Amino acid sequence: MKKYILVLLTPLMVFAQSYMAKIEPYEKYTIYSQTSGQVVYLDKKDETKIVDKTIIKLDDSLEQKQLSIYQKQLNLYLKKLEILEKSYQKYIKIKGKSQSDKDDKLYEVIELKISIETLNSNIYQIKDTIAKKTISLKNFYIKEFKVNHGDYVSTGKELATAYDISKSKLVVYVSSDDYKDIKNKNIQIDGKNDIATIEKIDKTIDDTYLSAYKVTLVLDDKNFGKAVKVEFVK
Repeated sequence: MKKYILVLLTPLMVFAQSYMAKIEPYEKYTIYSQTSGQVVYLDKKDETKIVDKTIIKLDDSLEQKQLSIYQKQLNLYLKKLEILEKSYQKYIKIKGKSQSDKDDKLYEVIELKISIETLNSNIYQIKDTIAKKTISLKNFYIKEFKVNHGDYVSTGKELATAYDISKSKLVVYVSSDDYKDIKNKNIQIDGKNDIATIEKIDKTIDDTYLSAYKVTLVLDDKNFGKAVKVEFVK
């Protein structure tokens, strides 16, 4: 009975020094919306494919119009600033003008510069919003879209799940014996040497797999879901 309980607690361990692990994509990503808007582009055919393209686009027509207005205002402000600065330089050279009058002219220049900085900040923010409305991926595997074309999404909405399959990984929970000096041991995958490397070793005992240490291996094998035997030998 005790032996049976041990097997349930450590399902990835197979007898002494041998482990079973499943080949997984290197990393999983959940893509969330960073702003709100209506989905105006999304191709469901991209699911279960490796893509290098824009996968989702939210409507940015209002932001584009506002940006155009801001940019026109900025051009006008800059022209006005050029005129005011030239006028101020001439004004301060006029004899008989009080320092108070000169300061008033300077304040006009300063206030306009503050308005320009505020406008530049608005332009930066709206450009940032526009950029966030286009989501592109490079060489990622699209597992699933969580929204459809035409949906209205809010900030924080889950949009899709994607995987980095440029390489793969194995997660193994090793015994304390294998954990000792593990970096100096040879890794065998289904009896083959030198096809996997250690990426990460958890120095603390795992909470789920009792008396075991979590070790992440990296390899180049696209047979995702395949179970393999892992051994650490001297």
